[in-house]
Amino acid sequence: MAIRCPQCKKEYDITLFEFDKNIICDCGYEIKLQHKVIINEVEKFSKDYFIQLEEDNIKEVQRASEEIVNLILYNDIQKIDVEIEKEKFKELIKKLFPENLYIYSLIYEPRFKRLWKQFRDTD
Repeated sequence: MAIRCPQCKKEYDITLFEFDKNIICDCGYEIKLQHKVIINEVEKFSKDYFIQLEEDNIKEVQRASEEIVNLILYNDIQKIDVEIEKEKFKELIKKLFPENLYIYSLIYEPRFKRLWKQFRDTD
């Protein structure tokens, strides 16, 4: 993590300095490193990181779901192959959102079954 000089914008790696010590920037500005400031920066970074990670995981689940929908709607793929992809998708949800695995049974499985029946069943 870096701390930026407010005067010249040069960045310094805070791990190179001890807490509660002042740094004199190359431009002459005295940068005060305080433990509280660093903790606030780390907390903000952590919060932003985990929000982005969750958003990325949600997008990955959406993409995987849409791939299965496309297999059902637009491909001449066998039902067993769709079932294999559904199992992979279920494992993805289990990996990314283990506490929300029930969502697969609640939302995705009925959706996939409905689409298969609506567009593929010829009985």
